[in-house]
Amino acid sequence: MNNLLLAYETFIRRRLHHSTESDERDLRYWQNQLFCSFLVYCLPISLIAVLPGVYIAVKDGAVIIATVDVFCFTLVALATFWPMLALRNRKILVVGVFYFLAVFLVNTLGYFGPGVFYLFFITVLAALIFPVRYAYLSVLVNILVLLLFALIINFKFYPSALVNQYTVGKWIAFSANLIFASLIVVLLIDKIFKGLQLTISNKTNLQERYQLIFDRSPLPMWLFDTDTFIFLDVNEAAIRHYGYTKAEFLSMTIMDIRYSEDIPQTKEVVKANTLSGEFFGGTSQHLKKNGDAIYVKVESNLLLLDKRSVRLVLATDITTQVEHQLEVFNVNLRVKESEANLRAIFDSAIDGFVLLDGKGCIKLFNDKALNAMRFNKGRAPFEIGRSIFDFIEPPRLSYFKEIIKKVYTGETVDYDRMFRDNGQISWIRYTLTPVKDGQNIAGVCITGRDVTARKLYLRSVEEQNRVFREISWVQSHLVRAPLARIMGLVPLVSQEIDEAERSKILEYLNISVAELDSVIKEITQKSTNIIDKYPHLGEME
Repeated sequence: MNNLLLAYETFIRRRLHHSTESDERDLRYWQNQLFCSFLVYCLPISLIAVLPGVYIAVKDGAVIIATVDVFCFTLVALATFWPMLALRNRKILVVGVFYFLAVFLVNTLGYFGPGVFYLFFITVLAALIFPVRYAYLSVLVNILVLLLFALIINFKFYPSALVNQYTVGKWIAFSANLIFASLIVVLLIDKIFKGLQLTISNKTNLQERYQLIFDRSPLPMWLFDTDTFIFLDVNEAAIRHYGYTKAEFLSMTIMDIRYSEDIPQTKEVVKANTLSGEFFGGTSQHLKKNGDAIYVKVESNLLLLDKRSVRLVLATDITTQVEHQLEVFNVNLRVKESEANLRAIFDSAIDGFVLLDGKGCIKLFNDKALNAMRFNKGRAPFEIGRSIFDFIEPPRLSYFKEIIKKVYTGETVDYDRMFRDNGQISWIRYTLTPVKDGQNIAGVCITGRDVTARKLYLRSVEEQNRVFREISWVQSHLVRAPLARIMGLVPLVSQEIDEAERSKILEYLNISVAELDSVIKEITQKSTNIIDKYPHLGEME
């Protein structure tokens, strides 16, 4: 039986569907739907009144009543099944049928028959399926019908059932109650419908507002079914960004914009989020229609829409951000590698380094700085963040501050300092160089180098030079004199001179030779002393 009724209802609604197409945001749409429901149920339910009414009327000899009932039932069936009849004409036909039936029954059966009930029913039906002005018009028609029957009662135009039942006064009194009830019902229905229309309008405006926000959002958004993963709606930004049309989107699932290897994980995430119902935020990789891969930040919330669970998703393209982060990571990696290389060079340098900031505080130093600097006798270890002046001996503090002051003005300062430890002498050369950041001086680099060997070498060279100068002077002065005398006496020996003169010349020659021998021995001794003191000179020879 249920299947039969369902098939009947489906058949009727299909025939009426083309007549009820309108905007559901309009109250008239719902009035039309109500009238269609009335037609669906009116015909079978009216059999409850028609069958026994016709049977009794025929049994009692009231054939006219049975005929009118069948005629009206036929007209309602025509209004229900005739496919070419417009919806408005269906309404007018149904109301006309009920008016005809009401007037006939009131005239035939009197006030207590079903005719008066139908008059009231027509007003209620008109208020439900027509604009309210037509409902008030039906009240006016009812008033005219009741006044017509009052005239019939008063003037007895024909033998109506009302003539024997009522006087004009009683009829008017009864009729007034019907009009009162009709007006009250129409007023209430009017108020209800106005409130309903206002609610529909507000809901429609709200829906349109949120739909507009959804559609015009600058970020891609969509709704998808958590069971089937099908796209239910997408906004304009998603259409622009991903390259699919809206129709294409609505024929796809969210898996169609993902890599195949990501699909199992995506299904698990959607399932877990559906069970928890919590906000979801994460990153994912999507595919555009042209095959481009993009990184997106996905944010979604679970909604209940049309009795099914859906997810509202906001997808922010972070591809550029990810690429920038990757670039920054690579740059940082290269910087760290460079820093490591520089640090290795810094730590392996033979010099000690101390780097100061603009206020004279230590920023960096290497392992050799402690021994290479020797700023104080205690050799307190350097500490990053402390002032360099904390490590300077008090007697030298003012001198060092003056040097630092010069460096902060852009000057480079070099100076040597001698240290004596346990009788051993050592030298440190300090170089203070300004560190620039663009055109500004951002700090100072202090370099300390042990130059003891160099100093000793220079001293040895100086001493050698002094000895060589002495030898040169001896050669140029002391050797030259006896040699010059010898050179002057030798020619005299070959001349014809007496024996006395020859003896005197030989004496002078012996004196000059002895003097020359003494000078040569002195030169030889000084050279030997230098070689003994500086063995490397002998090796060089």
